[in-house]
Amino acid sequence: MLGRMAYLSLAGVVLALWALMTQVVGPELAAAAGGQTSFDARFGGYDLTAAQAYVDRLTPTGRDLYLEALHRLDGLFIPALALFLVWSFAVLLPRWLALAMALVVIAGAVADLTENIRVATLLTAGELTEAMVTAASDATRIKAVLDGFALLVFGGAVLLAGYRRFRQGKVRP
Repeated sequence: MLGRMAYLSLAGVVLALWALMTQVVGPELAAAAGGQTSFDARFGGYDLTAAQAYVDRLTPTGRDLYLEALHRLDGLFIPALALFLVWSFAVLLPRWLALAMALVVIAGAVADLTENIRVATLLTAGELTEAMVTAASDATRIKAVLDGFALLVFGGAVLLAGYRRFRQGKVRP
């Protein structure tokens, strides 16, 4: 029972952090950047022109919000999400697949933390270069692919587990 409560508490923390970042800080950042999407949410990446446009439009208050609030929340969210997904995979998947997915999750977390460092560089640099922007954009795309894949597998595993419980008569429609 204690394990279940810890797991559900972790899920609550992950959801609360995600909600704060996407529903509170995200809209504030968009407003501070003239309606533009933050680098972290540009899952397809961005080029030098787009990055420069974002940095030019972002107000000093928005820049501080990005570096302080968003990155601090993300610094908590990334390991919390990784722990939640690894724990979920350990429960829902066969051992070999859980291990493989744990590696995907860890790689996604590393890419996300790397993205934060590289985006911070973009936001504090006096002048953006193609290499800086490409490095940050690549980290964003890699994060999006790895995290997206992990979340897709998680969703599929939850659905499969629910289906199996239903078939065994443990869950009523």
